[in-house]
Amino acid sequence: MKVRKLGTHIGARIEGIDFSRNLTSETIGAITEALFEHQVVSLPAPEMRPEQQLEIARAFGVPEKNATDQFVTPHEVPEITVIDSAAGDRADSWHTDESFLEHSPLVNLLYGEIIPETGGDTAFVSAADAYDGLSAKFQELLGDLVAVHDYGHLYELGWQAGIPLGPAVGDALAKGLMHTHPVVRKHRITGRRWLAVNATYTRFIQGVGPLEAQMLLDLLLRHMQKPEFAFRHRWQPGDLLLWDQQAVQHYAVNDASGRRVVHRIAVLESDETYKGVRSA
Repeated sequence: MKVRKLGTHIGARIEGIDFSRNLTSETIGAITEALFEHQVVSLPAPEMRPEQQLEIARAFGVPEKNATDQFVTPHEVPEITVIDSAAGDRADSWHTDESFLEHSPLVNLLYGEIIPETGGDTAFVSAADAYDGLSAKFQELLGDLVAVHDYGHLYELGWQAGIPLGPAVGDALAKGLMHTHPVVRKHRITGRRWLAVNATYTRFIQGVGPLEAQMLLDLLLRHMQKPEFAFRHRWQPGDLLLWDQQAVQHYAVNDASGRRVVHRIAVLESDETYKGVRSA
């Protein structure tokens, strides 16, 4: 097994794992270590079985049963959500999955079943490196602020953009999937702090006036888009892509030249999540 760094701050490729054989605990442990070091890792895994994707996911915690009805389609492994561009599935806005929950997923695993010849990349920005890129005075300002994250905000944004989502907006708001989180959070493994706001689900920042709150949120979202914090994964069929949701945000680029089908497992924290992983 070899880990090849791809970006200056974020992104690596793991090669040399034979998915035609059962995975050992040592192999899964090495994948775990590489992920927390590089924030985003990919593996060539054309022979991977769905059960192996689930096995890797369980090394990080408890695989989630989707908290909403978004993207849910039948699969032989119920923890897997199938995201299919032919069904109109898309995620082309910067976000961390389900930040509107009290305990949002820690890690995502995405497997590329059908990949178009061109387009359909997944882009990432490191919210941890973005925090490090702020001045000490600004970091201090953010220290005790909290933000409201709301599932319905996603549908409002789509409706404002002209997507016919009128009834869906009300349905999403009625679900009441909303929670507050600190604007700055600390990673349990690496000890690094990261900016826990995103353009898709963060509705506003509390603790300051409305105008100040909007200015702060806009500034942070723009700051995170600096190219030096970014990494872009160009898919190959059979790729397995993992990312640390505490450290990064992602964006599924909506420019695929053909159908794109990926299998997603999101992992929630459990008492076993951090066993065997070196902490900062």
